[in-house]
Amino acid sequence: MEYKNLLALKREMEKCVRCAACQAGCPTYEISFSETLSARGRIRIARALLSGELKQSPRIAADFEMCLSCLKCAEACPAKIDTVALFQAARADLAAAGGMGIVKKLILRHVLPFPKRLDFMAKLTGLAALFYATAPNALARFLPYSSQGRRRTTPRLLRGNLRGLVQQRHHQGPARGGALRRVAYFSGCMTDLAYPDTGLNVMSQLEKAGVEVVYPQEQVCCGAPAWFAGDNETSRELAEKNVEAFCDLDVDAIVVSCATCGSMLSHALPMIMEGDKRAETLAVKVIDFQKLLVELGAEKEFEKSPGGGKLRVTYHDPCHLKRGMGVSAEPRILIKSLPNVEFVEMAGADVCCGGAGAFTLDHPEQSARFGQFKARAVEESGVDIVVTACPSCQLQLADALARAGLDTPVMSTADLVAMVTSDGAMVDGMHGDSDD
Repeated sequence: MEYKNLLALKREMEKCVRCAACQAGCPTYEISFSETLSARGRIRIARALLSGELKQSPRIAADFEMCLSCLKCAEACPAKIDTVALFQAARADLAAAGGMGIVKKLILRHVLPFPKRLDFMAKLTGLAALFYATAPNALARFLPYSSQGRRRTTPRLLRGNLRGLVQQRHHQGPARGGALRRVAYFSGCMTDLAYPDTGLNVMSQLEKAGVEVVYPQEQVCCGAPAWFAGDNETSRELAEKNVEAFCDLDVDAIVVSCATCGSMLSHALPMIMEGDKRAETLAVKVIDFQKLLVELGAEKEFEKSPGGGKLRVTYHDPCHLKRGMGVSAEPRILIKSLPNVEFVEMAGADVCCGGAGAFTLDHPEQSARFGQFKARAVEESGVDIVVTACPSCQLQLADALARAGLDTPVMSTADLVAMVTSDGAMVDGMHGDSDD
């Protein structure tokens, strides 16, 4: 078969000198010690596929699928190999050869690009989650994603989405002016469907900082599920829709509050729409919500806000935010500036939590093992609240803590700021989870 996507990156894979630096910190390698689950091993497989030494097989497809895309290997690689692009190319070629499965293809191609269909599917999932959460314990061991009788934490989906709430909200006044006056907010699917209050809090806090915020109703999924599954056709369809939704807006920046969405729009989008100047223009405008607040000096205002009792708070670094967008100091600056909040750095704050989008559904046992490490780190830190900046991480952390028997709330930075400063929407479901 023809591996056209891998062939285009042949020079990239030839940079590998087999030094094994990529093994240190690689989550899948460290739980398996399998060479084929390290970046070096996957690159060797890709070379063998191109040379004809190996032929496509379910085992090879599984080795490329069994990747968290946490960017740890890219960070460690002395040759600076773009492992994310390389592994995506492999998945795209393998998906084209062997298919993705009828259910996955149906969701990616006929649901994901259409917000109304996605919302309908979310509501159906919410109904199933309600039964899942309330079913008798005797049934727990027969339910999917249940381990030792403990059911998975599920997102709250039986409520209005952010798109609808945005149309009902009242803006907090015009922008103050200055270098940055108007931004567009890209919420992403999880914030839109599962954490709409987070989206409202993001918009409210930006407006409090003197910025006008617009929310394009035409925006669609960032494309991460399709991109990481190797579905290039759907990735491009979604990319084109988002470029159309944002390219003609008179905005100074495009703000994201989801790490994966931010990484997709700023880094993957120009690759997906290679040569399209609109995509390149959009990508350079993408900025994380926390980074923008710090640039606007919002933490100086937070310090003046009234507060209650002392809260001990820790922060989990989403992989695509720290290693993908280079944002790590800003969340800590914001948290430390909040009144009556004590910041506690937990061990392994930037270790992948195991959420990684569809990975937690495709590989629940491995995902839970990564979550166990985070739960222990949170417990040892002795904090009252865990904060992060990725909805997928938020859900994964909530699940890991629940499985460990801990009731420590998990929330986004935007929700913490809103709660402590009494600004914006009420924080809905501090665990960010179940419909029960």
